Amino acid sequence: MKARKATRLLSAAGITAAAVLIPVAAAAPASAATGYSGCKTYVGASGYTVGPKVSAACANKALKMPLGGWAANPYCLTGLINAGVDTSTAQTACVRAH
Repeated sequence: MKARKATRLLSAAGITAAAVLIPVAAAAPASAATGYSGCKTYVGASGYTVGPKVSAACANKALKMPLGGWAANPYCLTGLINAGVDTSTAQTACVRAH
């Protein structure tokens, strides 16, 4: 019984994460700088210092979505937020890290 409940809980969490990440991935402009440097550039342009913590977080590449677009890598998000970057900036920067 507990295994079923845990499975349902994990499924709901996965669906919720996908619902949050897909629109953000689609919103990233095609002309934006991409890759490791695109992430760091966006963070720096947003007024944050780009040091070792930001660099390490941006090294976690964005995730390619099956239907197109990119999603922020959770390790990138966590790293940037732990480095003091606000959630919105972290989300956009991590999508650009592809």
